[in-house]
Amino acid sequence: MNARARSLEHGVIFMSTKPVKTYSFGQTMRLIHLNHSFDVLDEFISQLESAWTHSQKRLAAEYDGLSADRFESENDMEDYRDFLADDYYQLNEVRKLGQALAISGLYAQVELQVKRVLASAFPDMGQDKKNRVLRGEPVTEIDCSTLPEFDAVDELRLLNNIIKHAGAVADAKLASKYPHWQANEKLFDLDKAYARLKPLIKQYMRAFVNEAYDKSTAFGPK
Repeated sequence: MNARARSLEHGVIFMSTKPVKTYSFGQTMRLIHLNHSFDVLDEFISQLESAWTHSQKRLAAEYDGLSADRFESENDMEDYRDFLADDYYQLNEVRKLGQALAISGLYAQVELQVKRVLASAFPDMGQDKKNRVLRGEPVTEIDCSTLPEFDAVDELRLLNNIIKHAGAVADAKLASKYPHWQANEKLFDLDKAYARLKPLIKQYMRAFVNEAYDKSTAFGPK
């Protein structure tokens, strides 16, 4: 059977409607996808932490420097102290939001890159199968669940879903698969989760790209 033949899940064979591209083109696309950088969010995180640190120091200095002679009454000073404490709380909430956005941004990069690789390596793959690949479910063309660091991308996907749909409260599925998280409790230290998961995600994506192109029949022989 030539390289344009495809095998479906139930053993039915069909011919790809897409013309076979050259082996060298396939290798070029493989290298392009292998060289994709997942570092674009790092600057965002750095700027977020820098701004938070600056604002935190400013509020702390203002709070610690309060003196009664600046106010008409002690109650006025206490009201202003409460105002600064509320600002500090809101500042921490903004920081947490930024950390959650970084997690979602990292998954968005993974999702986009996976779709690009699938479109190149398996041009006949339908959207349903692509969605299954993103969920880590085996399909005829590729089984992502066996790849190195699959658990990292799976954890990232679950975290992203919770951030988007569950108010950043860990659910039972996440907690049962990854005990670092506690069911029905707010997600915490998402900056540390990002730092922990990102290098593992990069390893997974490298394995995914190579597996996809190794299994692809969209390109001609060497």
